[in-house]
Amino acid sequence: MDNTERANMQLGKYHIIRSLGLSPIAHVFLAREPFIDREVALKVSLTTAQDPGEAAAAQRAWFFNDAQTAGALRHPNITTIFDAGIEENRYYIAMEFMPGERSLEDYVSADHLLPLAEVTRVLAQCALALDYAHRHGVIHQNIKPSNVLISELFEIKITDFGGAISKSAPATLAPTAMGSVLYQAPEQFRNDGPSEQTDLFSLGVVAYQLITGKHPFEAPTSDLTRQKILQGRPLPLSDFRGEVPDIYQRIIDKTLARNPANRYKSGADLAGDLSLVFDFLPENPTWVSPQTKFDLVSNLDFFRDFSEEDLWEIVHASEWLTCEPGDTVVAEGEIDASFFVIVEGSVAVKKNTRDILLLHPGACFGEMGLVSGRQRSATVVALMTVTLLKICSPLIERMPMSTQNRFQRSFLLALISRLESATEQLADQPPSHEHT
Repeated sequence: MDNTERANMQLGKYHIIRSLGLSPIAHVFLAREPFIDREVALKVSLTTAQDPGEAAAAQRAWFFNDAQTAGALRHPNITTIFDAGIEENRYYIAMEFMPGERSLEDYVSADHLLPLAEVTRVLAQCALALDYAHRHGVIHQNIKPSNVLISELFEIKITDFGGAISKSAPATLAPTAMGSVLYQAPEQFRNDGPSEQTDLFSLGVVAYQLITGKHPFEAPTSDLTRQKILQGRPLPLSDFRGEVPDIYQRIIDKTLARNPANRYKSGADLAGDLSLVFDFLPENPTWVSPQTKFDLVSNLDFFRDFSEEDLWEIVHASEWLTCEPGDTVVAEGEIDASFFVIVEGSVAVKKNTRDILLLHPGACFGEMGLVSGRQRSATVVALMTVTLLKICSPLIERMPMSTQNRFQRSFLLALISRLESATEQLADQPPSHEHT
């Protein structure tokens, strides 16, 4: 049966619900995995395992490389691969699905641009995801708006690693195979070979589009586009958007430098400069830079044994919350697979309106619901202005087992500390006297 007719059909163990989109090599469906009742994005190849010809072989190689390369990466801003295989003679990949997701294609036109603050947050997530991939020996090679998914909460996921090359598992494709000319770096046209800076150049093109609604090397033909990438200079950002701070122009110029040696050395360096942009955006007076968050979190006892790499991932993938005195942070009876670490301030843990425990910076709460999946057993109320780091279970599940073990150890230490505090409170209470 043709891919376009698969709605409400079955492919192996997956029940297909509806179409999500079509690419040159695959049809993507929303599907449900019944054994664990999970919705997935199911990418199904348009070619079969038996289709003849070089084009079909290249598409199969692209498909296999996507599953193999992305499947080895675990990062909050890279689409998680759950499963891959072949069914009914077609290759498929079961991927993480974000409800309400769109791609950055929806935000690169002049009449539908994001606020600069959101653009900056999106780009910083992309830069850190690429930094992670690069540190693990993977170069994406096909960064473009349609390959960056974005949720309703502006969480991004880089997808489609079919054209990626990996140091641990070199791709069988040519370095520029099936990539888009619009987002290729100058060295790709010179056949100099891709590098980490190649991906950053492509992200620079996406950044220019998100800011201006225009392609920096716009031209009527592919040949002219190639010529502009090799020799041209994009128009200043301020020609399209007057409120763009000067620092953004410097960032874009460095990202789009023709010589790779003049670009950012890493995605982390790019993300660091992007964090400075917020200082020049008056619409975000309460924004806290990633570096400030990292500095605050790294000083907490809860994260004492975590690596710097782990902490950066946690900071960028977690929610930073501020609660005012009297605010209820969590309520008894709720079900929520997340927990909180107190960064600043104090909270009271209440049971039946009675204070049973006070928690201070470095303490965590809510982890029992995350571990057990049960309802919240107590209510937590802010005693003063409180800064919290909210960490959801999917983040922990995507992290290496060594990091998950560190979380478990921190949970255990928190539990011991609470038991000691409860014991001291009981010891301080006067003995009760029975009256006859």
